[in-house]
Amino acid sequence: MDIKQYLNVLRRYKWGILGLCLSVTLAVVFLVFSMRPIYSASTTLLIEQKQSKVVASIDDWSSGDMTSKEYLQTQFEVLKSRDLAERVVRELRIAEQPEYAVAGEPGEGTALFDWRSFLPQGHQKSIAPSEEDKFNLLVSRFIKHLSIEPVRNTQLVRISFESADPRLAANVANAMARAYIASQMEVRLAMTEQAASWLASRLGVLKNNLELSAKNLQDYREKNNLIDTGVSGGIFAITSSQIQELNQRLVAAQFNESQVSRRYGAKHPAAQQARIDVSEAEKALHSAKDAAMEVAKRQFRLQELEREVDANRALYDAFFTRIKEANESLQLETSNARVIDLAKTPSVPVKPQKGLIIGLAAVLSLFLAAGIAFLLDYLDTTFKDPEEVERKLGVSMLGMVPFVVTRKPKRRKPGDSKQPIMFLDAKMSGYAEAIRTIRTSVVLSGIDKSHKTILLTSSVPSEGKTTTSINLAVALGQMEKVLLIDADMRRPSIGKTLDIPANSPGLANMVTGTAELDDCILHMEDANIDILTAGLVPPNPLELLSSHRFAELLRSLCERYDRIIIDSAPALLVSDSLVISRIVDAVLYVVRSDATSHGTARSGIARMKAANAPLIGVVLNKVNMRRAAQYYGAYTGYYNYGYSYGYGSRKAPDASEGD
Repeated sequence: MDIKQYLNVLRRYKWGILGLCLSVTLAVVFLVFSMRPIYSASTTLLIEQKQSKVVASIDDWSSGDMTSKEYLQTQFEVLKSRDLAERVVRELRIAEQPEYAVAGEPGEGTALFDWRSFLPQGHQKSIAPSEEDKFNLLVSRFIKHLSIEPVRNTQLVRISFESADPRLAANVANAMARAYIASQMEVRLAMTEQAASWLASRLGVLKNNLELSAKNLQDYREKNNLIDTGVSGGIFAITSSQIQELNQRLVAAQFNESQVSRRYGAKHPAAQQARIDVSEAEKALHSAKDAAMEVAKRQFRLQELEREVDANRALYDAFFTRIKEANESLQLETSNARVIDLAKTPSVPVKPQKGLIIGLAAVLSLFLAAGIAFLLDYLDTTFKDPEEVERKLGVSMLGMVPFVVTRKPKRRKPGDSKQPIMFLDAKMSGYAEAIRTIRTSVVLSGIDKSHKTILLTSSVPSEGKTTTSINLAVALGQMEKVLLIDADMRRPSIGKTLDIPANSPGLANMVTGTAELDDCILHMEDANIDILTAGLVPPNPLELLSSHRFAELLRSLCERYDRIIIDSAPALLVSDSLVISRIVDAVLYVVRSDATSHGTARSGIARMKAANAPLIGVVLNKVNMRRAAQYYGAYTGYYNYGYSYGYGSRKAPDASEGD
């Protein structure tokens, strides 16, 4: 299906599409205007990543990491917490608001029917919700109308609340901000108190440690007769200078002993005395070194005790300072959040968005209606245009006949037909032109071999084959001598249509030999054609039409007439048309537009082809030309010229419904 076909479908169902769209839109308009308006109020809150400090050190102690993104995300979740919502619900007495009123106990409400009344007494009591359950339900409903949204790339948070009461919406938004700030103050105050308590408990332990370390230092000094001179190095520095002097003395004694021994000899008394001096110097040096080692050990222990005292004193002083800061923070604690914009009482509701909803309803209903139209078109397997006939049936299209409605005259003159011959009606030039087109197609299809006998049939009744047969015969009668035969022995219609008496002899009488040819053939002066009606309907039409007498009769009639038009029974219901098709020159297959399905027509034509019928084409009958002109102007524009009389919808009554 191309774009043109899509547009054709939309044109075909345009009034249905517009009607459905309008109905849905009006229903949505009624629904929207009956909805209760909802108002929304918002408070903007600033949550600083770094708190404004009054006492810097204790803030660092209690606040933790205030610069991370995780902190802000945590605060958003705190704002969404159920605990905060419960605090506001209690503060503003939300349960007393009309839109949050909790339903009463079973049997106390105004409902006309309560299914719980059919339960046993014990079950009724067990189902009744407790006060806690009611409160939890109230908080859950409250949270559904609460919205916490961070402002992108800022430290701002927008707290919004929706309610049917505009003042309640503003009060809740502001109360949520106040509750959050108060909760943060409480948390930070509790942390400060906890820190101060812990520092106080640790301070006593640190004081004992300091006193013990100072006592140990003093005891060590007294035990080792050490005096705190305040000079760096102390005794250790004095001992080092003595060792240096003794070392120099030893070097001098060794040098003197070497000089004396070289000058006087090793056995000289002076040399012996020099060796004694060296020995004494060595002993003195060793004694000094031993004393220095002992002094070093005492000095190391002394310094160790002094460092312990200093460390305990520093820790004690730090904790003492922290306690003072904590006590000051208890009086000067501040919050890291503050309100930037308080919520104002809204004057315009945010829900429902009437224009948007109505617009969406109109657009969606339009698409829905279009979808239904395409679905109906997809499910509609009837023929609507010549291209579809040739594409689905594989048979040439000889022409299409417009659908007309004939108005029966109030008074009929004797001899008038029930339905005027539309081909001769000057007011139906469009219909006549369509019949002329079919006449031309029939004549041109038999240029090499003239189609003297032409059979018209259809798939099922009421497709208009009889009306088409009559008017085609009249059109050919303007140029040739034409005979119109009613071979539909099941439901003969030509006689009824042309107001010929039912007891008139006809085809059946001639085949059975009960009447002469001249008695059976009637001549219509205004149409210039001869008519052979069905006559008395026999009990065995198929045997009569398949007899040799019928074939001989048809051959003899061909000698008297230039063209013979035969109206036969539908091909799918009986085999009459299949039998006749074997002895005629051409077969015209009539298909009713917007009525005959593709499968039905294909089955009928398949039967004709299986019988080797000389099928020359299809006539698309009862076409809605006004609608078709919108789709296939190239086919219908010429037919529509001067065609207005008697035009109607396909559901209007038609005198040819019995065809």
